Amino acid sequence: MPDLHDGSTECDPFPETALPTDELAAVLADRLAEVPEWRSAKDPVRLGFAMSEPHPLALHAAGMFAARNPNNVGVHTRFGDGVRGTRRLEREAVLALGGLMRADSADGYLTSGANEGTLAGLRVGRNALRAAGCRRVLVIASALTHHSVAKAAEILDLGFKALPAKPSWVLEPAALEEAFDALEADGEDTGVIVVSTAGYYNTGLTDPVDRISALLGRRTDAPSRLRFFHHVDAAHGGMILPFTAPDIPFDFRNRFVHSMVLDPHKSGLMPYSCGVFLCRKGLLGHGAISAPMSGFVDETVTGSRSGATAAALWSLVFGLAAEGYRETFRGCLDLRGRLGDVILAADPDAVLLPSPGNTVLVVGFSTEGGHLPGALREHYRLVGNALPWTDAQGRVTDRLFHHFYVMPHMTVSHVDGFGADLAAALAAPVGPEGRPAPVTEAERATTEPPVPAELKHLRGTSACLRHLVVHPPQRRDPDDYPHAYSFHTFRNRAELGEQLRVETWPPSTDTEAQGGGELLVYAPDFDAPFANELFGVLSPRKFSLEVLDRNQQKLSLVGAAHLSVFEDADERPHTPVLLANFHGDGGFRSAEYKWGDRWHADELQVFEDSLVVKVGKDARSIRRTGDDYSFSIDTSLELRVTLTDGDAPPRLERVAQHTDPALPRRRHLLRGQYQRFPNRFFDVIVSLTVGRGFTGTVGTDDLLAEALQGGPLLARSADLGLARVLPRFAEGRLVTGLEEVRGEGSYEMSVDLGLGARLRRELEGIDVTEPENLEPRDVVAWAERLHPVARRLQLAAVDRDGVRHPHWPTGASGGKASAVRGSTA
Repeated sequence: MPDLHDGSTECDPFPETALPTDELAAVLADRLAEVPEWRSAKDPVRLGFAMSEPHPLALHAAGMFAARNPNNVGVHTRFGDGVRGTRRLEREAVLALGGLMRADSADGYLTSGANEGTLAGLRVGRNALRAAGCRRVLVIASALTHHSVAKAAEILDLGFKALPAKPSWVLEPAALEEAFDALEADGEDTGVIVVSTAGYYNTGLTDPVDRISALLGRRTDAPSRLRFFHHVDAAHGGMILPFTAPDIPFDFRNRFVHSMVLDPHKSGLMPYSCGVFLCRKGLLGHGAISAPMSGFVDETVTGSRSGATAAALWSLVFGLAAEGYRETFRGCLDLRGRLGDVILAADPDAVLLPSPGNTVLVVGFSTEGGHLPGALREHYRLVGNALPWTDAQGRVTDRLFHHFYVMPHMTVSHVDGFGADLAAALAAPVGPEGRPAPVTEAERATTEPPVPAELKHLRGTSACLRHLVVHPPQRRDPDDYPHAYSFHTFRNRAELGEQLRVETWPPSTDTEAQGGGELLVYAPDFDAPFANELFGVLSPRKFSLEVLDRNQQKLSLVGAAHLSVFEDADERPHTPVLLANFHGDGGFRSAEYKWGDRWHADELQVFEDSLVVKVGKDARSIRRTGDDYSFSIDTSLELRVTLTDGDAPPRLERVAQHTDPALPRRRHLLRGQYQRFPNRFFDVIVSLTVGRGFTGTVGTDDLLAEALQGGPLLARSADLGLARVLPRFAEGRLVTGLEEVRGEGSYEMSVDLGLGARLRRELEGIDVTEPENLEPRDVVAWAERLHPVARRLQLAAVDRDGVRHPHWPTGASGGKASAVRGSTA
C-alpha cells in the first residue's frame, strides 16, 4: 500500500513480475467483496444518491463489444457520418435521445458524464458568445446548481455568479432579470451563459426553463449589450421526466435552450461512465479543433471514447424504449409514496416534499436541527443540506433537509427496512450529527465548573490538540478498528459532556522547579485521571506536561508523554516552543523546537538516532462535518538525517520531490476530503546519513548538486516565505541555512550531531506504560523536576543574530526519575 506510517502517500514501484494467477484472483475477489451489492439487505441501499443497478441488456452489450476495443472518437450525428459499427450505434442512440428532448435536429455525442457534458456546453457557449463580440463572458446559475457548473466555469476561466437560493428552490426569472439589469449598467458587451437545472441533485426540482427561455428571448429582441447562451443540466431529470411528466417544459421545445446534458448512468440504467451532450445544429463548430495527425476534426472534450459504451446505451434506447422506461419510473414513483409513508410513521411531524415527476423525496425531519443519527446516515448514504425555508411565522430561515432517491433497483423490502431502522434510530433522542442530545448551557453551568482562563490559554498555545477534540465514548480503542474505532471521528469534548476538570495543586517549596507560579492539574475525570485520554500538569503561560492513556499511547505520533514549554513564545520574537517527548518506559524520545506561531513553524526535531529539519510545517485541526474533526500536517521540506555509529561522512540517500514549492498551492485539503488520521503532505523530502563522530566539512553543493541537477533546493519557510535551503555539515554539527528568494531575510538552524544522545542520557522520565497505576503526584513531581532543565534548553535555542542553535546549556542538570521529589516511580 502506498500510504506510509507517517500519514503521507508515495508511489509504489511498478511490479517487476506478475502475480500468480490464484493470488491475482484472490485479491480481486477480496476487493469485489468490499463493493456493496445491489440487493443484499446488509449492504447500503444508497437512498441519498442517484445511482442504480445497470440493466442486463447494457451489461451484455458492453461485454460483447469491449474485446474489440472500438474507439468512437469524434462526433457522428451529421449526415453521412456514423454509418458503421459502434459509431452507428452511438449516432442512432444520440439522435433518439435528441428526439426525446424535443429537438427537431441536434448534434451530440457520448461523454463520461454530466461533468464533462457541462464543460462541453459552457465551452461551446463561451466561444459562441466571444464570436458574437462579447469580450466578457460569465456564467449565472442558482446557488443550488450542481458543483460541476462552477468547476467548468473555473476550468474555462469564466466568471461565475451564483444567485442566492430562495424558498422556491429554483432559479427564478425575476432574479435573473435583476442580474441582467446590473450587467447592462456596466456598459460593456457581455456574454451570459445561463445554466438551468432539470432535477436538482438536492431537491429533485426543475427550473421554469420555459419562462427563463422566454425571458432570454425578450432580452435578445430588445436593444442590449448582453448576449445569451442557455445550457440545461438535465443529469438527474432528463431520463425520467419525459416518461413521468412529459408536460414539464425543460427541453429543446424552448427556442432559447441551446445545449443540454443527460446522465444515462444515473437514471438511464447504464453502467458508469456514460453521459450525453446535445446541442442545436451549428453550435458544435465553436468547439472544433483540427487533428491533422489523425486526419479529422475533434469537437469533443475527451477525444477517444469507448464504442462499447455506445453499444450498451443503444441496447437500452431500443431494447427498453419509452414503454420500458415509463414502466420503470412509474414503479419508482409508487415506491416513493411508500417511502413517504414509512418516514411519516417514524416521524409524524416530518415535512415531506416529493418533487413533481422526479423520483426524489425531500424530507425535513422534526428532530433537533433536522439531524439524523450518524450510523443511519452512513449506512443509507444520506446527505443533508441547509435550504431556505418559510417557517410557520412566515420568516425565511435555513432548515436542514435530506434528499432521498428512489431508484429502479430498490424494492419494497429496502424501503420497509429503512423505515424500521429509522423508527429505531429516532426512538432515543439525538442531537446534531447523531450524538446524545447536548447538555444546555444552563445545565452545564450547574453541573460543571467554569473553564479557567489559564486552561483556555493552554488550548491556544499547546501544540497538542487533544484538549479540544476527542473520540466519542465506545470509539476510543484503536485495536477495535474498523468495527468501532475510526481514525477521523473526533468530537468536541464539551459537547460530549467531558469538559476538562481543573484543580489547583498544592504549592511546592521549590520555586525554581515550580516555574515561579501555581500549578494546575487537569483531566476529564479525576476519579480515573489516567484512564480517559490524558492527565496534565500546567503552569499557566509557562509549561504543561501530559501523560496519555493506553489508547492514546497506541496512537500518539510523539510518544506516551510530552512536556511543552511555551513561556515567552508569544511575547518574545524567535523564542521557540519546546516539546520534550517520552516513550512509555520513561525514556527520551525526541525534542522538538518550533519557531513560528502555534500553527505554522520552522522546526527542528532531535532524536537519539536522527535529526529532522522541518521547513514550513503547518498543522491544523479540520472540522469535517458538524463537530467531527480530522487533522492535517503539511510540511514544505523535511530534511531527515540518520545518525550512524562511527565518523562516516554524510551521504545523500534520496530526494523525493512531490511538488514544486515555488508554485502556490492549497496547504491543506478541503474539509470534505479528510478521511483518515493523520493526513500529511510534503513538497520535498531529503534523506541523508552521517556518522555521529563526523567533524569534517561538507557543503551544500557536495551533498545535493547532482540530485538537484544544479537547481536550488526550495521550501516555503514559515518565517521567510519561499526560501533556498542550504544544508551542510561543519565541526560536528548539522547546519541548515535558509535564504529568502525574493528578499534579504536569512537565518540558519544549527544542531550538534550528539545532542540527541545527550538528551537521552539526561532527560529520563517515569514509566507510564500502565498509566492507570500512576498517581497524580508522580506526574506533578516529574513536571517540577523537568521544567527547569527544559526551560534552559528552550532559552539556549533562542534566535541570536539569525542563528538558532539548540544545544545542551552549560550548567544544566538532568531530570532523572530517581531525583524527583515525592516520586513513587
